[in-house]
Amino acid sequence: MFGLIVGASTAFIYIFIIVFFDYIKAIEDNMYIDFDINTVTAGDYTIEFDMPPESHAYFIDHYHNPHSPMSEIA
Repeated sequence: MFGLIVGASTAFIYIFIIVFFDYIKAIEDNMYIDFDINTVTAGDYTIEFDMPPESHAYFIDHYHNPHSPMSEIA
C-alpha cells in the first residue's frame, strides 16, 4: 500500500514538473516574440546590394530632372 502511494506521488510530481517546464517555456517564447515586435527597426527590413556606377549614370541621363525641387532619391 505504501509503495502504491509513493509511486503515484512520484508519477504526479514528474508529470507536474514536465507540464510546469512546458508552461514556462511557452511564456518565455511569448515574451521573446513580444520583445522582438517592440524592437522592430528599419534595419530589419533593409537590404544591401552592389550597384555598378553605370546604373547611376544611366539614371541621371534618362530620368533625373535637374530643375525639379525633388531630390534624386524622391
